[in-house]
Amino acid sequence: MIHRSRSGSVQNVPDTSPLAVCVGEGLVSLVPAVAGPLEDCRTFHRSLAGAEWNTAIALASAGIPTAVVSRVGDDGFGRFLRAELRRHGVDDSAVEVDPDAPTGLYVKELTPLPDGSVDGTMYYHRRGSAGSAMSPATIAAPAAARLIDEASLVHTSGITPALSATARAAQVALFSAPRDGRLLSFDVNWRPALWRGREDEGRAVIVDCARRADVVFCTAPDAEAVFGTADADRVRALVPEPRRLVVTRANGATAFEDGERTDSSALDAPVVETIGAGDAFAAGFLAGILSGLSLTGSLARAHRIATRALASTRDHVG
Repeated sequence: MIHRSRSGSVQNVPDTSPLAVCVGEGLVSLVPAVAGPLEDCRTFHRSLAGAEWNTAIALASAGIPTAVVSRVGDDGFGRFLRAELRRHGVDDSAVEVDPDAPTGLYVKELTPLPDGSVDGTMYYHRRGSAGSAMSPATIAAPAAARLIDEASLVHTSGITPALSATARAAQVALFSAPRDGRLLSFDVNWRPALWRGREDEGRAVIVDCARRADVVFCTAPDAEAVFGTADADRVRALVPEPRRLVVTRANGATAFEDGERTDSSALDAPVVETIGAGDAFAAGFLAGILSGLSLTGSLARAHRIATRALASTRDHVG
């Protein structure tokens, strides 16, 4: 199997570790140096973002060989994103470069809160991006097909089918392909702005994906928006098909595995900003599964990794 070192060099080394592949759009995030209204911000820090890419970096930080399947533009932002993946030990060999469409980005506005943390609001500039042009051909490309075939787990989210008709077709192809023992993980990630004017369609798409996945993650607010309830037991009753279902809330999580139900509390940790913590949580839980941990152990690992994303205004773990 081919792996990349932290320096980005390619190493041909035998490895029996389970491979995780994350499929979705990567974005550049521009984060103000100082919290306040955007019109007053003069300096921004550039960072990698995108739910599946955040998860990939957190998985790699947990020691899981990880790759990304996606598309970026043939521009400086696209080159930056691929370099960031390599810097964090994530395989970028299946990230296609689009010669015409740009790399997507968003600008984050930070609002100070009384407790000393900040609230982040995201303004997206991703329409017509290279990532939104993902299609079944992206999944079938030789580099992507090889990685998916080797993977023990493939992770994606409800953001991808909202991006475009071709991106939705890519996810359909991913869910329809024979799994041969491979786990399919799905994070609901309800984004109403991406489904504006077609919310009912979006809910139907996400419910279908959740029912066809092996592992499902959902926050309590997203559960309320998509399934009509934030109660974990009711969500499980509505979506009984996945072997593992995790419903998260601000103070903890409830996880189901087959007939087992486990509750866990969030760790007491400093919070700078919460964006990206859910992606890190998912990565920790998936790393636990791939490492053979119990449901309780996987939840504990999820909470530990999530605290690392809470400690900065970046969307991914450092």
